[in-house]
Amino acid sequence: MNISNVSLTLPFTLHTSCLHMQVKSGSKTKNLVQYVKRKLLLTDNIIEQITWNAYGDGISKAIACAEMLKRQSELVFHEYVQIGYKTNEKIQTSDKIKLNKDIPSICILLSKIPLIKTDEKED
Repeated sequence: MNISNVSLTLPFTLHTSCLHMQVKSGSKTKNLVQYVKRKLLLTDNIIEQITWNAYGDGISKAIACAEMLKRQSELVFHEYVQIGYKTNEKIQTSDKIKLNKDIPSICILLSKIPLIKTDEKED
């Protein structure tokens, strides 16, 4: 089984300090949120944006992580959610048949700084 690495394209320019979190169905929500909170509190490593990325069964956990972080943090976040599909390509070697299945995916962007659309960016 091969899941294509098609990432969702956000209409915003991500900050260089953006922390990308990949959430899977077996991930522990509490551990992920605590890790991000520790990263946010470090003074030498300023994180301005966080993306919570998941597909399939991990989507509900990614949403839960983003909501827990917003609730437990004193920070005010600007939020953008992008949903889409990833293609799951399965090749049956016995029959030489290629099967494609679309799997739902999500990317939740939480930003401490205001979001600026890519096409609105000043040159």
